[in-house]
Amino acid sequence: MRNAAKNRYIFDKGENNLISMIFTWVAGVFEAIGRAVSRAVKEESEFVPTAWPPPRRKPQKKEIGEIPLEEPVDKMVRKHKYEDDTEFDIRSSPISFGDGIEMNYSDDLEVLPTYVSKFDQLMEDGGLERGTTLLISGGAGTGKTTFSLQSLYYGALKGERGIYISFEEQPSKIKAHMKKNYGWDFYELEEKNLVAVIRIDPAKIARSIEEAMLEKGGNLKIGMRKIELPFVPDRIVVDSLSALSIAFEKEEAYRKYLRELFEALEVSNAVSLVLSETEQNPKVYSRTGVEEFLADGVIVLYNLKRDGKRENALEILKLRSCRHKKGIVPYTFTKNGLEVSVK
Repeated sequence: MRNAAKNRYIFDKGENNLISMIFTWVAGVFEAIGRAVSRAVKEESEFVPTAWPPPRRKPQKKEIGEIPLEEPVDKMVRKHKYEDDTEFDIRSSPISFGDGIEMNYSDDLEVLPTYVSKFDQLMEDGGLERGTTLLISGGAGTGKTTFSLQSLYYGALKGERGIYISFEEQPSKIKAHMKKNYGWDFYELEEKNLVAVIRIDPAKIARSIEEAMLEKGGNLKIGMRKIELPFVPDRIVVDSLSALSIAFEKEEAYRKYLRELFEALEVSNAVSLVLSETEQNPKVYSRTGVEEFLADGVIVLYNLKRDGKRENALEILKLRSCRHKKGIVPYTFTKNGLEVSVK
């Protein structure tokens, strides 16, 4: 009996010690949590948020190399960084402007209508913000060229300058077809310096980039052939990425150039319409699948076959700047260009 009582006393004492240790550990945990919360509250109260994007300043015009720049070069470096932590520098831009870079920086986000029939009614803002790059995808004959030139033409009638960059068709044919089909006189607008229709040989661009990458170990910023534009426009059309991509032997070089090109279009502060050839009913909206991720918005022009007939319709797949109408919207070709049917 004495042994049993002694053993029970030892057991009870051990049990009490265990409970005491548990309570001590729990109290320590809560104390640590309390200290962490207090420290976090203190740090939050001391935090001063930084505005992003940083405010844009009106620069002083200076000349650097072949591109007239405004402000010292280190101030012109893009604040946005790529995923690999490199920055966009205007000196490495694949685009240069004949009359200098005089971008209309403002704290307000200026919206430019597309002027393509009732297409602007599909967007809550009624147009596209400056600096927006819109990818226009679609099969042959869906009206990608007509859509973009319609925007350029009616924008120019409002005094907004536009540049059409063709990687395929000759400018003379483009202007002749637009005047014949829709009565759009681009010759007159060119004389007024409101529009420029130019052709760039994509093979020369591709060759210069691939040679530069070979010489510089993958860096295409030096020795790259630039697209020289006659003035700083309100709108830029690139027709088309499909023709440009075919000129490259290596997809890696095309992807790197594409990234630089999209950044340059954004820096120009213009609304850019970039065309891409696809299948008639596409599931991928560009040749490599990368273009739609780089673009701020994507619209697709369809040529749907219903009951043995072809019907045209468009769809806004994405648009970062504002809310937009979902679903497929029909459009037709008329003597005035594309007519979008909005209910």
